[in-house]
Amino acid sequence: MCTRQSGMAIAEMLKITVLGHISEEKGVADFLYDVGAVEILEAKEEDGVQGRRGRDTAISDLDRKISQLKYCIDFLDRFGKPKKNLIQQFSGGKVLVPQGRFIELASDANFVDEINEKCRSYDFRLSELTTQESQASTLLDSLRPWIQLDLPLSELRGTNKTGILLGFSPRESLEAAVNEAAEAGIAHLVEVVSEERKETRFVAFYARQDEEKFTEILKKNDITIIPSLGPSGTVRDEIGRLTEKLARNQREQEELRAEVTKLFVHREKLYSLYDFYSMEKEKMLARSRWYGTRESFALEGWVPRDRIDQLKRGLESKFESTCVLAREPEEGEDVPVLLANTPVITPFEAVTEIYSLPGRKSIDPTPMLAPFFFIFFGLCLGDVGYGIALTAISLLLLKKVRMAGIAKKLFTLLAICGVSSAIAGALTGGWLGTLIKVPPLWFNPLDDPMRMLIVSFILGIVQIYVGLAIKFYMNVRQGNPSAAVFDQGFWMIFLAGLIFLLVGPSLGIAWLSRSAPVLAIAGALGLIATQGRHQKNPIARLGSGILSLYGVTGYLSDVLSYSRLLALGLASSVIAGVIDTMALMITGVPVLGWIVAFVILAGGHLFNLAINVVGSYVHSSRLQYVEFFSKFFEGGGRRFMPFARKTRYVELVGKGDA
Repeated sequence: MCTRQSGMAIAEMLKITVLGHISEEKGVADFLYDVGAVEILEAKEEDGVQGRRGRDTAISDLDRKISQLKYCIDFLDRFGKPKKNLIQQFSGGKVLVPQGRFIELASDANFVDEINEKCRSYDFRLSELTTQESQASTLLDSLRPWIQLDLPLSELRGTNKTGILLGFSPRESLEAAVNEAAEAGIAHLVEVVSEERKETRFVAFYARQDEEKFTEILKKNDITIIPSLGPSGTVRDEIGRLTEKLARNQREQEELRAEVTKLFVHREKLYSLYDFYSMEKEKMLARSRWYGTRESFALEGWVPRDRIDQLKRGLESKFESTCVLAREPEEGEDVPVLLANTPVITPFEAVTEIYSLPGRKSIDPTPMLAPFFFIFFGLCLGDVGYGIALTAISLLLLKKVRMAGIAKKLFTLLAICGVSSAIAGALTGGWLGTLIKVPPLWFNPLDDPMRMLIVSFILGIVQIYVGLAIKFYMNVRQGNPSAAVFDQGFWMIFLAGLIFLLVGPSLGIAWLSRSAPVLAIAGALGLIATQGRHQKNPIARLGSGILSLYGVTGYLSDVLSYSRLLALGLASSVIAGVIDTMALMITGVPVLGWIVAFVILAGGHLFNLAINVVGSYVHSSRLQYVEFFSKFFEGGGRRFMPFARKTRYVELVGKGDA
């Protein structure tokens, strides 16, 4: 069925109301979710929408399950994420799950609690072991310097009459403290346990009655007193015990990690359940915002005109009490925008959508920009080898990676533009730079850059005129033909006269040279007479009209911007030629020469392809956004957001895949 449009390539929307018995509400939500063709509007409380009708508990239960599944997925990822090839990494790596298997996996309601309990028990025990390992390692580190101490650690508490302490300090500080204690008449004995670098570790015995004075002397001499080491037995015995404890700890951790890795086989099920419950939650949240009573429900939404018949038949045939009402949008309603182009033009929607969606009453510029973008990209990259490579890589990604939305459009666009680049390369003699000697079918820009510059300017002038013509059409369509003539028609005449004045003599066409001044003067007079028409004062009106002629500098600037087609095309060719020259110079080296040359050619051309694809896309887009869109485009459209499947981990394939 053809899509009727409110503007060029903008799908026409209808507002629908779906009514039905409350018993069919869930089924209707499931149906709409699978079809994915309706943007559902949220009911407003002031319009009499009923509350959640007891669904809070169900949504909370779904939230709990989703949270548990996310915890399990993250827990397993800590012990090894699924291996992904380059293409999977690029695409986000969603797991392909057949529709039937997805339903089968999602039907095991008890699995969530079971695996969550198992994961949490493993996580809790591993956390315990990690804490114990950290504590034992810290204690072990503190004991190692005291390994020569034969005194049992349990005796370091001393007796009622004798105190014992451990400490460390520079040797000079210890000697100073010992001498000061002796002068103070404090009975003490200091035994050096070990010396490492400039640090001395010691054990000191002292009279308990002098404990306060003795410790004060030690601290005054910057001696660090160590609290009790804690364990019993000798230091050597304790180090052995802790070492064995750490070994047992490590073995248990390894055994637990091995048990965790056995759970990796459940990843597909975890992913499927997560997405299943997430979708169920989304549907339930949507239903909770519908209109409703105890016996009925109602919802409003937007649907493309070409989907209404299919939607109506599907709902009313499947649900006995449900009916669908459709009407045209009313003035002032916030109607979403959906672009609807032919399969050939659709990939170019990526250029438009990245900038902005057109307003509902505006025109979709995609069909008009498509041929220009195709040509501009080809001229910028301009190489047969690069074009073939770009198309091949893009088609491979499209085949291997399930894409949707703007990503799919973008890579389809790159595949198409690869063809454009190959055509431009054949016309200009670009075959991997100068590596393959093939004469150009047209001319070589490196030999004749001025001709390429003229071609760029001609393309720019044509696109600017197309932009003015579109705006002319929009004004006429909106019932304002005078604005079309005054604001676009006179500019088109004036610019045509100026162009003919410049090129007429060089072309040697007599009638063109004679008509050029007439067109320029007629266009200028028309602009002077009309561009100040909104001014009430006649003098201000005339002044505004005269000043409007200054706008020609803007058009000149726009045309000059198209010289970037020459610059980018030359840059691509020059860099490719340099790479070829460098590689061929290396081939004279025996044996390794050709190997190194191959590496230079492969790496250099791949790099050149990458940077010039980006440059070609960016600058071709810029010419659309700045030079073309400024002539007519009216953005601000709101994207059509259908109530449809959204998954995070799985990609549904097979029957029922919408």
